[in-house]
Amino acid sequence: MIENLVREEIKGFKNYEVHSVPYKYKMDANETPFELPEEVIKNIQEIVKSSQVNVYPDPTAEKLKEELARYCGVEPTNIFVGNGSDEIIHLIMLAFINKGDVVVYPHPSFAMYSVYSKIAGAVEIPVRLREDYNYDVDSFIKVIEKYQPKLVFLCNPNNPTGSVIEREDIMKIIQKSHGIVVVDEAYFEFYGNTIVDAINEFENLIVLRTLSKAFGLAGLRVGYAVANENILKYLNLVKSPYNINSLSQVIALKVLRTDVLKERINYILEERERLIKELTKIPGVKVYPSKTNFILVKFKDADYVYQGLLERGILVRDFSKVEGLEGALRITVSSREANDYLINGLKELLL
Repeated sequence: MIENLVREEIKGFKNYEVHSVPYKYKMDANETPFELPEEVIKNIQEIVKSSQVNVYPDPTAEKLKEELARYCGVEPTNIFVGNGSDEIIHLIMLAFINKGDVVVYPHPSFAMYSVYSKIAGAVEIPVRLREDYNYDVDSFIKVIEKYQPKLVFLCNPNNPTGSVIEREDIMKIIQKSHGIVVVDEAYFEFYGNTIVDAINEFENLIVLRTLSKAFGLAGLRVGYAVANENILKYLNLVKSPYNINSLSQVIALKVLRTDVLKERINYILEERERLIKELTKIPGVKVYPSKTNFILVKFKDADYVYQGLLERGILVRDFSKVEGLEGALRITVSSREANDYLINGLKELLL
């Protein structure tokens, strides 16, 4: 009986899956290897007490918005905070997408663009990246001109390929679009280039960011959008009243006010280049350039490599069954110790 009541869009639907397996080093989800900054840990009891968990959290996260605005160089009215950037993608769909509206996104890219498009009943138009995983801007523009999408996603840098789209190309796509263009900058801190400064130039631009990656707060689920006030008022119409819990708000605020970010990013960037250099030395391994804290790597037998790493306690992300990513594993850049363990494991398997 229940099956007859389910929405048509959900029947046969397969959601984003996260598998739980034992591991020694977790290098599959692009988390950082760093704990909370020392000054935050030292004051954690006071921080927890100040979060007042016995009352509902600030529904608009005003203090956090002010700090994020300072970090981004915009006004607090240009900031919308969500329960991870995943929630914001869902809210964008709720606010703007009717059943049958067209959504365009790169492929391969972040799976949640497709997941939330399906839930919304949208018509999905994935635009294939080039063979080297760079954006095919001409194809994007042709698709936009042909289908007039309500919503366009650009992941920059792109997950899981690590490739980027240049600013002038983003501008071209925004100018061609009559719908909303969402530029997902989840990995911005590892890349350094942004389109945030253009939010008031283009009324149809939304920039997504997160504190899960460079800031190391994946477990707190804090993401944010940067856009003009007119767009954000509609996201506020469809969000839950208390979508960011008190503890997440307070800890995120404290972390944003520390000065450890630059040092930690430099560490990851140095380890990324070292890891790329070492992996490139292994025969039969193709390593793609990356502007993120992960590396996409192709193997002749990805199943063998994935299972071999898993047996050694190394968990990486297997994309080898995804169309366009055949033979590919995504490896998170982690601590020097974890990266060395990974390098040695791959050498044992492939040399």
